[in-house]
Amino acid sequence: MTVKASLTESWQITIPPEVRHKLGIKAGDELVFIISGDEVRLRPIKRRRLSEFRGALPATCPYPGKQAVRNQVGKFLTNKASEST
Repeated sequence: MTVKASLTESWQITIPPEVRHKLGIKAGDELVFIISGDEVRLRPIKRRRLSEFRGALPATCPYPGKQAVRNQVGKFLTNKASEST
């Protein structure tokens, strides 16, 4: 697919609807420009939910439960805060 767009005097460009649709992007989405020589590729940065990563890594110990994790994080943050003072 080849689509043209123009650069405005304030250095802005409107991404044509065909490209927005193809990439599945909407207002507020972040994009990354990949520059290689005199070519530029545009790629959307897709935010993913943390729950999508569940099971991505092997468990090295059983899950202790939400409250235990919160307690560990609280201890870590308390120790980190006391180290910086």
